Amino acid sequence: MKNKLLRLAELIQQDLPEDLVDVFRSAGNQSLAMKIELVNEARSSHQKRAEVLWLQADKKSTLAEKHASAQADLAAFVVAYLTGDSKEHVETAVEALQTLGRYGEVDLVTSLAKR
Repeated sequence: MKNKLLRLAELIQQDLPEDLVDVFRSAGNQSLAMKIELVNEARSSHQKRAEVLWLQADKKSTLAEKHASAQADLAAFVVAYLTGDSKEHVETAVEALQTLGRYGEVDLVTSLAKR
């Protein structure tokens, strides 16, 4: 489970200044509340970046905007998983992985949602 969350954190980490991966890599040094807070911050950051990219492209969808939005969706899934409510976010997370071209990681989401 930890390796699966770490892999998703790596995908969310891209284009973020914070080091989200270290939070999931550390062996129990971070509380659950801290992890949830940091992933929520990452989600907000990706959502804001997606909005800025969308506006810069004259309100047209671009690949960069889609990727930022997909990363926000993955972050939402991780938060939902950490709070015990991931099943409602599986479809969106799978679509996010597909948008990012990470078809091999779809099983990470589906296996985490089964727990």
